[in-house]
Amino acid sequence: MTRSFFDQVDDEVRGFVGPALRNFQSEKSGRLIKLWYVDPSVHFEAQKLSVTWSPLPGPCLEIGLHLESKLLRRNEAILGQLLESRQIWESRLAGADYGEAFGPQGPAWRRLSEVIEIDSMDEEFAGEVAERFSAYILTLQPLLAAL
Repeated sequence: MTRSFFDQVDDEVRGFVGPALRNFQSEKSGRLIKLWYVDPSVHFEAQKLSVTWSPLPGPCLEIGLHLESKLLRRNEAILGQLLESRQIWESRLAGADYGEAFGPQGPAWRRLSEVIEIDSMDEEFAGEVAERFSAYILTLQPLLAAL
């Protein structure tokens, strides 16, 4: 993955989410983009998973919501409230799974995300990632704002 890939995802997400949700802050690298509205520990992320933490045998990308507060009970409370609203988001985010985060902080962090195989790093794939990433934002950010 390259920084330009995630720059394109960032640009396209701003178009997909519309003016009301464009006021996010973001951070990008050659492996990920994360964006948030109020608290950086509650953020949306698209990241290339390392082979060590990947649930798939080949290269893959995780797309979704990360809850990375230092307080496990806060992460679990937010995830619990989102799960109580599951009927609102379940059909739109059909590939979403939830639970511990991938990686060494997994026991403390939580996620509501999906993992997809990386086909290629072209502009078309970046557009597909941006569209799916936007679906998480459009669906979950209004629920988060109401918490």
